[in-house]
Amino acid sequence: MPAGRCAVIGSGMSGLCSAVLLAEAGWKVTVFEQHAVPGGLLQRFKRGRRWFDTGMHFITGSQPGGIFRRILARLQVLDQVEFLPLDTRRQFTVRVPEVGELDVPTGIAAGLGALRSRWPEQAAGLDRFTERLFATLVAYGWLDSLAPPGTPPAPELDHQRTVAEVLAECGITGPCARLVGSLSSILAQRAEHCPFPLFCTFAGSGLAGAWRVRHGGTGLVDPLIARLRSLGGELHLRNGVAAIRHADRVASAVVDERGVEHPVDAVVGSCHPAEVIRLAGSGGFRPSFISKVAETPDSASALIVFIELSAHAGIGPSHQFSRLPTGEDLYYVAPADFDPGELPSLEAMVWIPAGDAAPWRDSRLGQRPEAYLEWKRDWEHRLVEQVCFHHPHLRPLIGRVWSSSPLTIRDYIRSRGGGAMGLSHDVGWLGSAPLSMRNHLRNVFLVGQSVGHPGVLGTSIAAFALVGSLTGRDLRADLV
Repeated sequence: MPAGRCAVIGSGMSGLCSAVLLAEAGWKVTVFEQHAVPGGLLQRFKRGRRWFDTGMHFITGSQPGGIFRRILARLQVLDQVEFLPLDTRRQFTVRVPEVGELDVPTGIAAGLGALRSRWPEQAAGLDRFTERLFATLVAYGWLDSLAPPGTPPAPELDHQRTVAEVLAECGITGPCARLVGSLSSILAQRAEHCPFPLFCTFAGSGLAGAWRVRHGGTGLVDPLIARLRSLGGELHLRNGVAAIRHADRVASAVVDERGVEHPVDAVVGSCHPAEVIRLAGSGGFRPSFISKVAETPDSASALIVFIELSAHAGIGPSHQFSRLPTGEDLYYVAPADFDPGELPSLEAMVWIPAGDAAPWRDSRLGQRPEAYLEWKRDWEHRLVEQVCFHHPHLRPLIGRVWSSSPLTIRDYIRSRGGGAMGLSHDVGWLGSAPLSMRNHLRNVFLVGQSVGHPGVLGTSIAAFALVGSLTGRDLRADLV
């Protein structure tokens, strides 16, 4: 497709990566963002003197030389992004009932080696599982460098096969299977619903290296915006897209929220597909596509608790996973343990259905009813108690506590109900039949978590795939 004028809707990771790549290819790019702060779920916010991250906590595939660092190098921003030291001996600490505590070091071989050390009787099953994981990574393509040289690809990417089924087929049982399956929680899914290929990309790139970035999401967003502007691209804040004008299956312009019409040769929707459908109005998308989006539920959402500490947590620069007595998977991290320049704080997150906040969906920020506030306080208490159960020394250090809910995420990224990873990717929904980046309008394209893999790495890869398709170049070859 020849270069022209492109409107990008949304300034999250996929939108900014797409914008930079298109600008490099000669397109005149304008990014429209409804919020005053760019970044989508990469935004940070301040409470008192402390900064907290809205959604980004670690980036998979970000080990030195890893694919995410190669992506940043290709975008010419790697030297402006500072990755924080990680405890490579235990980048993850996982606590699952009946298993206890397990430290998972950096590297796929080392991580799976820790499992073999804990359960030597299941070594053969773990070897079979490792072979299938590597074969899937090779077949996926983007992450083939994570597999040993010469690894044959899997015959096909079977998105109907779940993690739990593959574990059983490999002969992995009991606590070992439960712990490996618990890695699906990174994707807000259970092992019995998570497609194995999706698990491989996340677990593989996560075990390879899950680093943090100084200044959190802002540490990624700011360099990408500076790069975009250096290429002549524009970013409009507090000014989203209000409508997409089109005729004869071609979009001709977007109208911004101030009523200004911008002629376009292409539109990239880096937001929830339902939002792009709404903006395009009648005739913009095929009825079958509209029905699929309407029928597919949003992914799980998150309730995140932000905790002020009076001293450093002392947990160390690693990522902590636990399971609440009620069964929910908990992730928590102490940012200042990675970055001593940060004030002492803790962030704890649990996946919950977006519908749990539905009773208050018509309320407005700053005007939520008492029942909603009480619901959040109950979650705050439960998460704090679980963290303190594992780390009793933290209890006297805790100061003020804040939290966000699915309603917060909904208002940040304008998703339907607050799904943190777009539409659901489990085997019953998009995990077995992904959405296409292209649809009825020939020059309107979708990118982001709903049409690619979730997370910072997944949405970055989706941006490269989309722009490569538009420009007729295999951008993956640039990352070798």
